Amino acid sequence: MAAQIIFHGINRSPAVETAVNEKLAALTKFDNQLGPCKVTVTQEGHQTMGAFTIRIDLPVAGRNLIVTRTNQDVMAAINEAFDTIRRGVVEEADKRRQR
Repeated sequence: MAAQIIFHGINRSPAVETAVNEKLAALTKFDNQLGPCKVTVTQEGHQTMGAFTIRIDLPVAGRNLIVTRTNQDVMAAINEAFDTIRRGVVEEADKRRQR
């Protein structure tokens, strides 16, 4: 499952796209019923100067998980955002298993 990746204030980056798609693929280990993922990568301020904000919108079990993380390093922001969303995906999968 590939994510819809939107870039604001930053040029499209194959490295960022690859990182996002790899992180998303890893989430399917915890829940194979994930909805279509939308990831927005925004660089605040002038290009090459501002912090990066990653926003992930991911439908999981009828709920929409939304996570936003900001960091000076785009890959660190991606890692932080996906670490947080992974916890939400695992929680939702655990709730479904308990029912």
